[in-house]
Order: sequence, then structure tokens, then C-alpha cells
Amino acid sequence: MRVLFVSDYPHLPDIKGGLQTTTHDLCQAMGVIGAEVAVLCGLSLTAAQDEIAGAGLAHQTFSDEALGYLCMRAVSPAAALPLAAAAWNASIIVVQSGNSLSPMVLASLRTGRPTAVYLHNVEVHQLGGMLIPDPSLLYLANSAFTADRWRALCGLHCHVIEPVLHAEKYLASDGGSRVLFVNPMPIKGVQLMFALAEHCPDLPFLVLESWNLDPHWRAYCQQRARSLGNVQWLGPQDDMRGVYAQARVLLMPSVWEESFGRTVIEAQLNGIPVLASHRGALPETVGEGGLTIDPHEPVEVWADALRRLMGGHESFGAAARYRAESHAANTPLVAAQLLGLLTEHALR
Repeated sequence: MRVLFVSDYPHLPDIKGGLQTTTHDLCQAMGVIGAEVAVLCGLSLTAAQDEIAGAGLAHQTFSDEALGYLCMRAVSPAAALPLAAAAWNASIIVVQSGNSLSPMVLASLRTGRPTAVYLHNVEVHQLGGMLIPDPSLLYLANSAFTADRWRALCGLHCHVIEPVLHAEKYLASDGGSRVLFVNPMPIKGVQLMFALAEHCPDLPFLVLESWNLDPHWRAYCQQRARSLGNVQWLGPQDDMRGVYAQARVLLMPSVWEESFGRTVIEAQLNGIPVLASHRGALPETVGEGGLTIDPHEPVEVWADALRRLMGGHESFGAAARYRAESHAANTPLVAAQLLGLLTEHALR
């Protein structure tokens, strides 16, 4: 079975987000159980590569196997998909969430190859069209929340395939003392993080970049961090173990509706409890391993909850670790379930 995962987002190491790390870990898990996997993704353009885009070479791809599987990076993955799928002889194409999902689904269907759609968010504005129930498409969702939302929006029936992860890649050697905040973007609640850091000057905060940031936005945020004095700033990291080793609590006050919240599980594997917003799938993902609060609550409410987690780290941490270890232990089962669904769909 040859499974081609496709998105117009860039892939590792060009961008380090939840979709990218989830896809990477899933590719590895499926390889272990005998599937052949490849990724077709967007190209993170450098100044030199801008000439490629301007020359209209939309079908051009740059391939490597540095991640342990074939990764094809294209200026326009939708335009490159027919040739890439044919050259690699994909048994099935799995279209994943991106900046313009519907055109990618249509491009996949035009190849004549079986197509699955793996939904990792609930952002309608990123569809570039609309999704409809159709027997030629197998729909997957990364959480029960995501599946419920797409059923309400488009009448889709999605099989839930939660993100997999390899626990050993995230286990830190010891615990830290900082409040960890990942991905300093407005939709991730960065303004509330800054408000909490100002409200709690005695608590040390650690901010980690994830998505590629606009240089002006980074400069603005770093200036705020410096002015507060209790906020340390880190760029994107290839190895998260050193980050989790510094954390006592993960702060995730997302304003948008998180469809799963992978960082929650990564942190909880280290016994790090989570303070998150009561949005999207976060209440289900966090469970007993932390607390969730309405993102519109005043900073005082968030500060009280944060201090509660910092002070009761051990009791919350034990629940967090148990929950995350149970999730990670299911990785082989989830990979096998997905491979079974894909094989059944491809044989129709």
C-alpha cells in the first residue's frame, strides 16, 4: 500500500506546526506496519526560489528523503500532484488541511486515484470551495470535535483518527519551573499570555516560536517580552525535550477553536499540566490533566488557575502523564486503523 499525503502547507523542517509533526509521526508509524508513505507539500520559498515561482514552474518539485521517507516539495502542490502521484505510483492520496483544500481534493480526484480527505481544523475560510458527502471520498478527522463540526457544516461522516506521536521524542529528563507558551500568534492567545506575565511578575514564562512569524510581529512581541522582564523567548526547536525540561505548566489560551491540541499531549507526557481555553477540542484533550477556562474571562481568573496548577503540580501532573501515556500507547492501533480504512477505500 503506497500512501501519498498531500497539503499545500510546507512540511518539516521548513515549518514546525501540529500538522507537520503529526504527519511526520504518522508516516513513521505507518512505515513500521508495512505501508509505504510519501509527502507532497508546499515549498517554503527563499529569495533564490522566488525566481522559480515567478518563472511559472508550478510543476517543479524538489525531493528528498531526509526525514526517512520521500518528501516532494512544490511551488504548487495541486499542479504537481498528477505527475507526483503517477511517478510514485500512489495507491491512495490523502489530502490534508491547507490554505485551499477543495481545489486540492479536485486535483486528487482528477488523477483517477482513490482519495481520502483528512481534516485537521474547522476553518471554512481555508476550503477554497466546499466539501460535500460523496462515496468517492473517504473523510477523516483528527478529533470527535472536528468530526462533529464538519458533520454540522457539510453533512460529512468522518472517521476519527487522532494524532499519533512517539513518546520518546518528547520525554524530558527532568521538570522545570517555567510557564510554557507555544506559538506566539493572536489566535493562540498571545495577548493573554502577555497579560498574565504582567499580572504575575514573580512567575517565569517561556515563549517558543512554532509557525513562521512575520519579522515585524516577532520584533513587536520580543520587545514586549523584554519590557516585562520575566518572559524568555526561544526560536523554533527541532528537539522539544529541552523545552519541556524547562516547563512546569503549559499555557494554551487559544482564542480560535483548536481541533485537537497536540502540544497538550506532548507536555502531559512529561507530567506537565495544562491551562487551556475552553474552546474546540481542548477540554476533551486536556481532560483531568489540567484546567480549561473561557478565553474571555478576566486575567485575574486565569492567574488564579495558573497559580493553582503551579502549586498543585504533582497531583495534576500525575493525571496528565497517565492521560498522555494512554494516548501515545494507542499509536500502533491508530496507524493500523488508518491503514485499514485506506486499504478498504482503495479497493472499492
